[in-house]
Amino acid sequence: MKEDVENLKRKLTQKEKELEIILAIDRIRDGTPDMQKLLSSIAQVVTNYLDADLCLISLVGEESGKLELKMVDDRRGLFGQLSRDALRKAAEQGTTIERVSILDDTFGLHRQGVNHLLAAPLVVGGERLGSLLLLNEQRSFDQDDIDLLEAVVSQTDSAVVHARTYHQLQQRNKELETIYKIDRIRDSGLEFQSMLNVILNELCQAITAEVGFIMLFDEAGQQLELKASTESDIFVIADHYRLVQETANEALRKAELINRQNLDHRVRSIMCIPLILREKIIGIFGAVNGPGLRAFDREDERLLMAIASQIDTAIFESLEKRKLRLAFERSVGPKVMEAILASGRDFLKGERSQVTVLFSDMRGFTRVAERTEAESLVTILNEHFEAMTSIIMEHEGTLDKFVGDEVMALFGAPLPLEDHALRAVRTALEMQRAHRELMARWEAAGQEAVPIGIGINSGDMIVGQVGSSKFTDYTVIGDNVNLGSRLCGVAKGHQILISEATYQLVRDAVKVHKLASIRIKGRVQPVQTYEVIGLK
Repeated sequence: MKEDVENLKRKLTQKEKELEIILAIDRIRDGTPDMQKLLSSIAQVVTNYLDADLCLISLVGEESGKLELKMVDDRRGLFGQLSRDALRKAAEQGTTIERVSILDDTFGLHRQGVNHLLAAPLVVGGERLGSLLLLNEQRSFDQDDIDLLEAVVSQTDSAVVHARTYHQLQQRNKELETIYKIDRIRDSGLEFQSMLNVILNELCQAITAEVGFIMLFDEAGQQLELKASTESDIFVIADHYRLVQETANEALRKAELINRQNLDHRVRSIMCIPLILREKIIGIFGAVNGPGLRAFDREDERLLMAIASQIDTAIFESLEKRKLRLAFERSVGPKVMEAILASGRDFLKGERSQVTVLFSDMRGFTRVAERTEAESLVTILNEHFEAMTSIIMEHEGTLDKFVGDEVMALFGAPLPLEDHALRAVRTALEMQRAHRELMARWEAAGQEAVPIGIGINSGDMIVGQVGSSKFTDYTVIGDNVNLGSRLCGVAKGHQILISEATYQLVRDAVKVHKLASIRIKGRVQPVQTYEVIGLK
């Protein structure tokens, strides 16, 4: 009876220890997303609870695919005395076993004074992540130790996956933040050389590089020339310029990123990637670290590639093209933008053109706005503008602006279009259809919905970039613009009104009702209008 009680007490003590170690690992996992801190804390807990002399945690490298020793907790100074090859083999065997096991020494560790080995595989979802290895000089491991280590690995393997996922997200966020910063630098309007230097400084901060550099081909396209470096001492790069050139030339030959390490006593690592613009290599982008800094790794390579992907397609556009992109990137679709950049014309200067202007707004929206919560109102407006903008761009129109709930669009500017009037009418019909679908959805959700009215006019207008030194806007001005706005103002819900000038351009393709002439503010003579019914 006494023996049974003692056994029960021993089992209860063991279960308490298992619960304690599970809770300890769980707290570590929840409070320490950093992989190294996580492994260090786990190793310390394991060596303490299992009274081990040495704990090794090895993981399969995400990039290398090989088992890598990641953490050592050495309580008796054994690690430096043991064969690295023997320890590696023991860790590799620990990765392949099915469950926590006492290992028979086949690695020669007994001869080095280590008599007892306990190994645990780290496995999640069938994927072998690595192993946890415990070593003792004198004390043997028993079933209680096996049970304790089983409790440890039940939490550790998922903690490793969690830490890896967290690290991957951190790295991805860093890449996105760096790309965003480069994008802002690109749009800052800096002089070309100054812009390159700012980008290089950002590169050095992102990957902890001593020197960043850009090399571009000369005008003959034969020789690489150093075009920019960082704010740090340029003599640093001059000291090993030959090695930089050799690595750059290798990147050019292979047309891929090259990362070379320990080239000589002055250079720890050089990393280069070709810069490509419209499928043509235009230069090299890279970084250098001297002996006092670490070698560049795979994460640094990904960051370099992310930055290069921004600069090789944007930074090297001419200033004129960058100005055009800034002026039109939110106003036209990709096809029109490509045509604008390829044309070589300066679309921002003022000129007279034959243009069709379209105005659309919601009838009675002001009253609805007074009765609608701000958040819902903004959602309605955003959904409406998103749908209308998409349709305008599909028909190769140009979004001029939003004013309140009004949408203004141009057809025939900046790029001339022979059928600008017909495109505007087709756009208006599609806008009415799309808005009816939105109204049905809003009403089904219990929200008020109002129709749109559209006015269209064609004629001679002045187009160009208009504004102050602080803010400019590509737009159209003139009496014909005002007439289009007035027609929108008198159009009823679900109605499309066009002027006589527009009608004459589309009469062979459009069904209309001829309406009575109306008086428009600012016009002496009555204006003939037509209601669009559909296409012929």
